Amino acid sequence: MDTPGVRSYTRLRPAARAAIGLVLAVAVLAVFVWFTGGVAVLRAISRADPGLVAVGSVAGVAAILSWGEALRRALGGTRPIGGLKYRLTYLSGDFARQVLPMGRLSGSAIIAYAVSRPFDYEYEEGLAAVTVTDLLNLVSAISLSTLGLAIVFLRAGVGDVRTFLGGLTGALVVAVGVVALVTRRRRAVERAVELLSGIVYRGAVRLGVESVARRFEPETMRYRVASYFGALDAVADDRRRVAATASFVVVGWMAFAASLTAAAAALGVGVPFAAALFAAPAAGLVGWSPLPGGTGGVEVAVTAGLVAVAGVSVESAAAVALLYRVCSYWVVVAVDALATGLLTALEAS
Repeated sequence: MDTPGVRSYTRLRPAARAAIGLVLAVAVLAVFVWFTGGVAVLRAISRADPGLVAVGSVAGVAAILSWGEALRRALGGTRPIGGLKYRLTYLSGDFARQVLPMGRLSGSAIIAYAVSRPFDYEYEEGLAAVTVTDLLNLVSAISLSTLGLAIVFLRAGVGDVRTFLGGLTGALVVAVGVVALVTRRRRAVERAVELLSGIVYRGAVRLGVESVARRFEPETMRYRVASYFGALDAVADDRRRVAATASFVVVGWMAFAASLTAAAAALGVGVPFAAALFAAPAAGLVGWSPLPGGTGGVEVAVTAGLVAVAGVSVESAAAVALLYRVCSYWVVVAVDALATGLLTALEAS
């Protein structure tokens, strides 16, 4: 029976998970600061130029908006969408992705659900568009990071970047593998989905969970897989659509690099744009962490990247990494939260 108490509990569960994740993220950041310079790092950040911090924050928000525009182009097709409602919807989905633990891992599903529901898209259509966008995001990150490293390498010697090169190689292998699965090995994907959904369906039937059984009924799952691949083909076969999506993805990564450069300048640390172009995408790929926004992993990766390619001290690099995350993550989360509140108010009116 659905009671108000049950409904309230269901609504609070994601919020509770997000709160716990954010508390853990702050704790991890405290440990990070302790090991990279302690009070000296915090003192350096306190002296940051507010104007340049604002520039870095604008660049961080612009990056997310650019990725939202990339997904809009991928979704477009025969039913163009846009306007304030779409942008608020995307930012609200990004808010969930940014604050929930494991949000980076499940981000595609979260965003697909967020943008499909209000615009009468099938979930599979939204997921197909997100898949294309994510693949272009991955390829762009690898390409831009490699380009930045090449420019730095040609201008001066670089430190130990083997971890980053290994991460970039791994990301490239993942990208090639996903492309192979959705283009050359679709039947294998279909069989895997049928097998897993069949197990869930039979378990739900035995336990009497009708709502789950309906969702994983074999015919329903076959329809969803066919719908997903059909939508994926529709996006991938439209070269203009793919090119427009890719261009906004690239702009997003360059905006993140600009945010990193601005954060460094705000602290009086010289970080060339080429070094930032290497560090920002590379950190996004190799700085994986289950905490909200990849907290901990990204800061460590940015610090290591700046030490290796920009020749700055660990203490200075850590301060830059923390300020960069303020601009590119915490400010973005605040903007996402405002957008979520505004969207809720508009839907209620």
